[in-house]
Amino acid sequence: MRQFERFSSDTSVSFSVFQNRFSGQGTLKNISLSGGFIESRQITPPNTWINIKICHDGIGTIQTAARSLREDQRGFSIHFAWTDRTALSSLRDFLSSLGTSSDDPGEISTGFPKEDASLDGPIDSLIRKTWASFVRNASGSLLNTMISWCHSAFFSEAEETENPEETFYQGNSQAISEVYRKIRIFAPTSLPVLLMGETGTGKEVFSRTIHHYGAQKEGPFIPVNCGAIPETLAESLLFGHEKGSFTGAVAQQKGYFESASDGTLFLDEIGDLPLPLQVKLLRVLQERAFNRIGSHTQIPLTCRIVTATNKDLKEEVRKGTFRQDLFYRLEGVAISIPPLRERTDDLLPLAHFLVQKISRKMGLIAKALSPEAERLIQSCPWKGNVRELGNALHRAVIVSRHIEILPEDLGVGSPSSGKDPSGSLRERRDRHEKEILSACLLRHGGNVGKVADELGISRPSVYNMLKKYTLELPTL
Repeated sequence: MRQFERFSSDTSVSFSVFQNRFSGQGTLKNISLSGGFIESRQITPPNTWINIKICHDGIGTIQTAARSLREDQRGFSIHFAWTDRTALSSLRDFLSSLGTSSDDPGEISTGFPKEDASLDGPIDSLIRKTWASFVRNASGSLLNTMISWCHSAFFSEAEETENPEETFYQGNSQAISEVYRKIRIFAPTSLPVLLMGETGTGKEVFSRTIHHYGAQKEGPFIPVNCGAIPETLAESLLFGHEKGSFTGAVAQQKGYFESASDGTLFLDEIGDLPLPLQVKLLRVLQERAFNRIGSHTQIPLTCRIVTATNKDLKEEVRKGTFRQDLFYRLEGVAISIPPLRERTDDLLPLAHFLVQKISRKMGLIAKALSPEAERLIQSCPWKGNVRELGNALHRAVIVSRHIEILPEDLGVGSPSSGKDPSGSLRERRDRHEKEILSACLLRHGGNVGKVADELGISRPSVYNMLKKYTLELPTL
């Protein structure tokens, strides 16, 4: 992080943790092109992937991925993981406004060569250098998690405001055509819709499509992950609260139901909603009204309710973990989203569409898929469905160094590799040992002493393993 000049700053930032509803705000200080320090009462633990939004009146919002490093009582330091060259250019412009070089007060110094006006070379170099460290040193699962995080961080906000039909490949298979036929029929009505499908099939995208075709499409679309709501805060988050209604309620707060007024409230993972909240939700749906905590004033329910689950709710009803009366309330229209393995005709067109979309969002030239990559895509089971495919293609767009995307860029093995790993016992053990060492190095930021302590070996042994597996210490 010290390879670029630092600047003192008091800039407002917001941050959120990958696959978690936790978020916070703070002040970004001591900033450079590669990282900085966030002063905040909400502290994220070291080695946590977060989404950073830097707010600047002149430049606007600068968004990127980051990994938290050291923490103290004031806040925590971060290391940027740049994937978007436009955002990186915006940060460079922001740093340019903070200071000048000591040699010439009229010259801006941000660690880039003065003669490179376009900055294309240095920006691409920094992006590639950042990702090269992760590609070399991270285990496959950790790298895929990072790619997944970046995919959601860079696309979720943009897709909230765009026409879902323009940002999501609909497909031509009979199975997916039936889904869209039902959506066009029932979306204009007020019936609640229950979307059922495996993880990663795109249930939220289809819920946005329902909102787009609905009578209240001009209103807000509010997505809520029921499985991520803390049970102690759930009632306040859903229904809102009045000032002073409980300890910590320092101001009146609207809940999700009120925020979605005259729009659509999307309750994802509804099968994970605790039973006490199921009772309260049922009452709201029956009476079409709710109260904020600490208030006796009823607020009419004016939003459309769309729910989704990857569970068999009928089976959950039989097991007693989901209320039967709530199930009937939510199942006004039930739509099953087919998994990707049942949409083989859509697989390659979807892959080409996603490559174009990802490249456009990242400001990169879209590459074609090589014939070998296409065959690998068609042969994979894609148990994670569209999300898994999108993450693999996002990875490929970032790490590809050739004129085409090759099979190794996708970061997925052949369908049989997971069932029957090849090689002798020693070769399999070495692969596993390398993956453990790589993950440990990344987790400790290349601190050999901490790596040795965690693995219960000596420092010389760590260096010997680095040499054996041709690994490099992360340059974070």
